[in-house]
Amino acid sequence: MNNSLRAFALLFPVAIFFSSCGGSSSSEKAKAEADEVAFSEAEKKIVSDMDQVIHDLPSPTEVPYLLQATGADYNAELINSLEKLPQYQTNEDEAALNLGVYATDMGYLISYNKIEEATNYMESCQKLAESLGVASVFNVATIEKFQNNLNNADSLNKILSEAIIEAESKLENADRATMAALVLTGSFVEGLHLAVRVIETYPTDVLDEENRNLILEPMVKVVLDQKKPLLDVIAMLKDLPQDDIIAKMIAELNILRILYDGDLAEIEEKISENTGNFVLTQDMLLDITKEVKRVRRDIVEYK
Repeated sequence: MNNSLRAFALLFPVAIFFSSCGGSSSSEKAKAEADEVAFSEAEKKIVSDMDQVIHDLPSPTEVPYLLQATGADYNAELINSLEKLPQYQTNEDEAALNLGVYATDMGYLISYNKIEEATNYMESCQKLAESLGVASVFNVATIEKFQNNLNNADSLNKILSEAIIEAESKLENADRATMAALVLTGSFVEGLHLAVRVIETYPTDVLDEENRNLILEPMVKVVLDQKKPLLDVIAMLKDLPQDDIIAKMIAELNILRILYDGDLAEIEEKISENTGNFVLTQDMLLDITKEVKRVRRDIVEYK
């Protein structure tokens, strides 16, 4: 059985044992055994759901590349500032969430060939990884490997994706699944944030409305396609011990889920039934854009 979360899985049975010292009945022993089985199953579900998130979640480079491929211009204001790094290093929850954020921002920088900036973000990821006890993932060798491939965007993307996957794996195997889950959550939210912000900030004075909508359509589809990863992230978070940060992120992401189940579901239905007269427009994403910006702001300015 996977070793991740074994401490959580065994916590309740141990509590049962100590509370029953001094004379336990057979029924109490049976209940303790049943509880241990239940927690073992819960542990397996956490591992399974986390694996599902890793499978379905876009890599830190996937959404940025999809956006760059649509012709959207680079916008430095869309990514999270490195000036906030010292704040994140003093709090593990912030470090984990923003390691995911910075990794996706690095993917955005790489996709636009902003290599010097991407290297700075790689070094910042190393510092956050150190705060989480997984400094070996973004070590000197990884940074040197990154710097030796500066002219090869595909190689840089591969190095970044592998580093994030290794960080998540090391955290999970060290019984720190909550931290691994927060890294995944931060990466997902930042990817969605980049998508809605690229659409929101797309110039209005370059093309007429019809051609602008044609350009924006694939970007709108990028946003619509994030529903499955969103549901996976929520399911993963629900499996974890419900401390304040996990409960907060579930509540925030559930607001996004409601929007996906409502207005965005109607848009997808119209797309599937489209006979040629339905056009995806920026205005269709006003509500999801507002909420994604709010959730992301709570993460990068987390108090």
